Amino acid sequence: MNDISVIIRGIYTTALVKLLLDHGFKIAKPSATIAERFKLKDVSNEWDARIRDYRPLKGSIVIDGPKAHEVVVVLMGKLPDAILNYRKVGYEIYKGIVEKVDERGSYVNYGNGVGLLPEKLSEGQEVIVSPIKDEPRRDNHVSLTRRVRIVGYYADLVKDGWISTPKDVPTSMASRLMNLGHLMKPPGWGVQWKREASEASTSDLLEELQRLREKAIEVVQQSLEVKAPALIYEPSTSYIVILPYDSKKYLDGMRGLVVPTMPKHHLIKSWGRRYAYAVDVIEKLMAVLSEDIGHIASNIIVKGAVKRGAKIAIEHVKPDGKIYKLSPGIVEDFDEDTMTITLKRRFKGGGVYNGLGVPKEQGDYGLSTYRIGVPLSKTAYYSEKGALKGIYVNISTPVEIAPRKVRYVDLEVDVIAKPNGEVRVLDVDKARELMHKGIITSRLYHAIMEIADKVKKTLSERGDVDLDLKLF
Repeated sequence: MNDISVIIRGIYTTALVKLLLDHGFKIAKPSATIAERFKLKDVSNEWDARIRDYRPLKGSIVIDGPKAHEVVVVLMGKLPDAILNYRKVGYEIYKGIVEKVDERGSYVNYGNGVGLLPEKLSEGQEVIVSPIKDEPRRDNHVSLTRRVRIVGYYADLVKDGWISTPKDVPTSMASRLMNLGHLMKPPGWGVQWKREASEASTSDLLEELQRLREKAIEVVQQSLEVKAPALIYEPSTSYIVILPYDSKKYLDGMRGLVVPTMPKHHLIKSWGRRYAYAVDVIEKLMAVLSEDIGHIASNIIVKGAVKRGAKIAIEHVKPDGKIYKLSPGIVEDFDEDTMTITLKRRFKGGGVYNGLGVPKEQGDYGLSTYRIGVPLSKTAYYSEKGALKGIYVNISTPVEIAPRKVRYVDLEVDVIAKPNGEVRVLDVDKARELMHKGIITSRLYHAIMEIADKVKKTLSERGDVDLDLKLF
């Protein structure tokens, strides 16, 4: 039994609570539903780690707090295809000193280089600044701002800012957030509320504002005590865990040990509020009628996400969480029994096909095949006259489906087959690097290599376009 307390919010809450309780963690500040569901008593309001949905990337969670690493170790050990990234939440804040001033602004030595602040100060003047990460360098000088910010999940504190709320928040909620901002903000700072705040409890919002306030006071105190140039605030590290198809399926199983859970519960809930509400209603019916309702409803919902002749987007997610939208396709065929989708995709001329080295020509098209739950996809490229140009097999996390969309996380390894019979496995070194960096587990790396070897063997033996995804 350990003494680590974890606060959990979001669509994966019940499953993650079950998983972490089984590993000796304590649950802090549970909702009334979770407290009743798990018979939790004498719970603490203090927490060592926090888990929430990660809104920028659907199907992901973010974990922070002083004991976040301990939680991550358990999750990566249990979730079969989870992918781990980490990032600094926010911006470094420095106390800098102006070294030069010209018509462009002030050149500030902030301890990690010299940056350009677009306002005219005095040489030798000390100033609090942050580098602006998203702006390009100006003549090899990082762009700086004096409107430093301390980043939170529900809100940011902005120096010399004002209180603001998202445009799409209802008037009553906006008024509530404005009042909380005025109540809690430190002098000289503004509060920039985020959309997530509209779904949080007042106690969670107050707790976050208090934490941000303490950090802001610490920044001000540090700025008075240290000599420029110096770093006076470094944002904390958060872990981003991507939960692909098999991880969602595992969490479905954990949740099912606690309450009635329909198949593909977490997959469908990740599609958005409307679907999440439907899942809640269906599972209430399962509890009072029959669990068969969940199986029937899940099949209807998932099969309804794809229609023959419809245009389907392809979300090609990289292990670092970046999303690339590939050329979409029209549903040429949809086998509902095997949940296999074939898309016809058109390509513009120019350049070459990645891995194949074959020129892209006007009129070329591809037939891309995806089977839900299978960890690869196949694209066969053809000329305008129907001559095969090559086959490209992408090894990925198991393919997921959403309304008018397929998505997966690319695991870097690909297999190509040329019409002359040449078959090669590509980019094994990239997958190995992901393992060495801890982004994927060794278990997942070895699974990738087994799949790649099987694909290569199958393509070599068949020598044609036929790669049956049922084999995987």
